[in-house]
Order: sequence, then C-alpha cells, then structure tokens
Amino acid sequence: MLHEFLINVPFKEIEEVTDLLNAAGIYNLYYESPIEIIKVQNGYGYEERQDQQVEFKIYASDLEVENLPDAYFPLLESTLSISRDSITHTAHEETDWEQTYDFQDIDLGNNWVIQYPSSSEIYENKNVLKFDPLAAFGTGLHETTQGCLRMIVDKDFKGQTVLDLGTGSGMLAIAASLKGANKVVAVDYEDVARELYHNAKLNELENDLQVVQADLITGDYTISEKYDYIFINIGANETMSILKKHTLLNNSNEFIISGLVEWHIDQLIEMFQIDGFSIKEKQQTNEWVTIHFTKA
Repeated sequence: MLHEFLINVPFKEIEEVTDLLNAAGIYNLYYESPIEIIKVQNGYGYEERQDQQVEFKIYASDLEVENLPDAYFPLLESTLSISRDSITHTAHEETDWEQTYDFQDIDLGNNWVIQYPSSSEIYENKNVLKFDPLAAFGTGLHETTQGCLRMIVDKDFKGQTVLDLGTGSGMLAIAASLKGANKVVAVDYEDVARELYHNAKLNELENDLQVVQADLITGDYTISEKYDYIFINIGANETMSILKKHTLLNNSNEFIISGLVEWHIDQLIEMFQIDGFSIKEKQQTNEWVTIHFTKA
C-alpha cells in the first residue's frame, strides 16, 4: 500500500519544509510550482506565485515503513509544527498508482503519421514514422516539431547530409533519415544517444546516424563541416547565438528553422537575408512559425 499525506504550504516556504522533512529522513515528496505563463520576446516564460498555497504531498510505502499511516502522523506534526487536522491521508493500491502515459498517433496531414509504441493501428497507404519519446525532450506534440516534420517529409533527402541542432529525442533526424539522408549528425546539450538510436532501430534505419553531446552556445564544440541541410528547432535567440558563434551560414545553403514565435522573427529573418538567403517556404500554426531559408 502506498500512503499519501497532503498538507497545504505557502510556496515561499517550500524549501524550508523540504529541508525539515529531509532532516527527519523523509524524502518522497511532491508538489507542483504555482506558475503563471507569460509572453516574452523569445516565446513564453513563467513567473512563480510565491504567496500561493500549494498541495505538498509526502509518500511512504508499507514495504518501507511499518505501522502506516499512524507512524507518520506524529512525525509530521512534530517536524513541521502542524496539527493532525491539517494533514489529509489517502491510501493507494500500488498497482493502481502506476501511471502509463500513452500518446495518440499524430496524422501530419500530408500522408505521414507519427506512430507511438502504445498504438496497434495499421496504416495502409500512409507513411509511418515510428517514435518512442523515452526520456528526451521532443514528443512530436508541439506545433514547432510538427511544422518542421511537415517540411522535412515533403522533401527528398536522398544521398544528402543533414545537421540537426538541438535534436532532443531525434524526431527530425529520424524523419530526414527516412527520407533518404545519407548522413545525419544530431547534436544536443543532453546525452540523447540512447533515445535516438532506439528510434532509428524502430524505423529500421541503416544510414550513417551520428549523435553528439555538446553545448552549442557556450561550449568548446565547433561546427566546421558543410551540410546539405541544417535543422534548428530551438528558439530565435538561441538560433541567432548558434549562427553567430559557429558562423553557420557558411556551412549550408539550406536551413529549416523552427521554435519561432510570430512576434520575434524579424531579426532572425534579417540575419539570413543579409547573408544572401531568402525564404523558400514558411508555415505557421497558431503563433509558432517554421521557415525554410535557401541561398541560391
């Protein structure tokens, strides 16, 4: 049995409460930060509401602690100087507590479908990109990823080389590979090799697929090789920083850039145009923009 003890805590006191519980040997804690989403220059940000009360949850299992829930009530009362009435207790069957997150397949609307492991659907007369997000960023659910994918799967990359910067779980790299790219180099700040090679195997890919862990903005990693295409799906500010640091506009004549919001793209577009690029294709879903820049 899994026991949940819930108390209400002002968000500004969360760290203090956590420290007190940790000192008492209680570590299985959970809360959600009270945040307000705000619009910023580069997209969206958030502000934490320090004065708001949050539900602070403490967990313990019968397998680890004897005599629950009674064993925890006096411990919580004395540690946090609270009354028994302020603690709400709920018991969960451990099998009921396990959660499975199933993604719904995504039809990109151009004869391509993103299919997730939980799906048993058979798609006749459609192209399928099999994808398992695992732990890395990039599920395919966001408008920016879907905008990039629609552009990529509409193109022929046969025999071409591709650089995917900020690859996350590698969905764009996998898509380019499925469309015939001979060599794909996928770079991310995190170690995402396991995720990317796992998804390559799901799609039975046999091309040259390389994964590099590197900090593209402040690290020592440099990009010197030229590519037929370069993908960047991060954000306007980050993209401009990467372009400048690596003088990347010299490394390809074809860029697919996403992670952009409509109110912050002018400077990026100007940066490409100054270097002789033009907009070959532009797609927008809600406020999110994807642009294919080309240089003749």
